[in-house]
Amino acid sequence: MKAQRAQLWIALVGLALGAFILHYRIHPPQQGLTYFWASLFPGVDLVVVSILFLFRSTVVWALLLNTFLAYLGIILMSDVTITWTLTGGIKVGPLTQPFAWLMQTLLPDIMILIADLFVGMALYKITVSPSKEGA
Repeated sequence: MKAQRAQLWIALVGLALGAFILHYRIHPPQQGLTYFWASLFPGVDLVVVSILFLFRSTVVWALLLNTFLAYLGIILMSDVTITWTLTGGIKVGPLTQPFAWLMQTLLPDIMILIADLFVGMALYKITVSPSKEGA
């Protein structure tokens, strides 16, 4: 059980680190408040959520914060995709070229975030479940 918990924690940190690096590269915080928030949220996920998941006593807070950040990211990135589509930021239409349109949306980023959400849920479940080894 400890090995599985460690593997899930490493996966969670890897996803959060990838998200932070991606957002920091695309949205450097020095370029304004909007860009600052886009880099801050993955940074909080990387540092605070990862630390909270290390301890059994704070794992519930880790799950709550991880879930909140995931839903926030899904909503914001979906909104950006819709805005880009309606304003011509994406040069192909979803009805004329659906695959090309999907590749230009933030769907891949949203899928990474959904993976982060489910890894966090699995880590929570394995941490709070009673085990013979003492998670």
